[in-house]
Amino acid sequence: MPGVPARSQAEPLVDVVVPTHNTCELTMSCVESVLELGDPGEASPRCVVVDNASTDGTADAVERRWPQTTVVRNSANAGFASACNQGARAGSGEFVLFLNSDTVAQPGAVSRLAAYLAAQPGFAAAGAKLVHAGTQRAQVGFAVRALPTLSAQLALILGLERVWPGNPVSRRQLMLDFDYDRTQEAEQPAGACLMCRREAFEAVGGFDEGFHYWFEDVDLVRRLRRHGRIAYVHDAVFEHVGGATFETWHRAEVIASRYPSLFRYFDKHHPCSERVALRVVAGALAAMRAAAWAPFDGRRAAAYLEVMRLALAPMRGAKGRR
Repeated sequence: MPGVPARSQAEPLVDVVVPTHNTCELTMSCVESVLELGDPGEASPRCVVVDNASTDGTADAVERRWPQTTVVRNSANAGFASACNQGARAGSGEFVLFLNSDTVAQPGAVSRLAAYLAAQPGFAAAGAKLVHAGTQRAQVGFAVRALPTLSAQLALILGLERVWPGNPVSRRQLMLDFDYDRTQEAEQPAGACLMCRREAFEAVGGFDEGFHYWFEDVDLVRRLRRHGRIAYVHDAVFEHVGGATFETWHRAEVIASRYPSLFRYFDKHHPCSERVALRVVAGALAAMRAAAWAPFDGRRAAAYLEVMRLALAPMRGAKGRR
């Protein structure tokens, strides 16, 4: 790896962690891109696949094709945060790259992220340029975002982004004016592809496993900033399908996972006034949506009723912050 300190083959510099749940074909493409499609002479990273109770044979398929890969098999779906922590513990590399199973590394992408962090000790983590599969078009609005604000989250749950996609609040949150062709500091690179300095990752305690899906990567990046800056590396390119894990989910499952994570994130990182405002708006909207959906979709209505209950529940105090 150019610019990266030499290290023996028995001790890889980079551990690549790939959590997966019933995405066998995508996972195989992801692991192949990491282990077989790198630049000639590029040192292979250690790859750890954490299988969250898949029923599509993912774990067996990976082990058969790449016996050198570490495969962690969970008997139940432990969620993204827990799977990432398991994968990180299975390695010892100086850098840990967390990859969604629906990403494919273009040649040299992994080494460029590692080289950047090796050359920039003031940075705790780095994200990559995520492009739409089969293209070089950056995933604008996803690959890099601003850290969540109350106004941006209210715009989202109120549906403002749907009726006015270019509104100033959402434009800032989604970083629609970000220059994807320049390496620079970034607030929140997507957790779909995030390389962390292991020392910093372990210092903050890894991912907060209180998040099941959603906001766990935002929370991690925010805490990593205590130990260094966060970079976006424009020439480390990964193709990203997006949404592979959730495409089979019922809308009720999305609601039941996203809102508790949103409340948890605000409880940890935002002042009491903002936490109360978020819960009041989210709870009121949930009550109206539960009533509207009740005649048509009982599961969705029940999910919104649970959101309303959570919005009214006591907030986590500062002592619960991590």
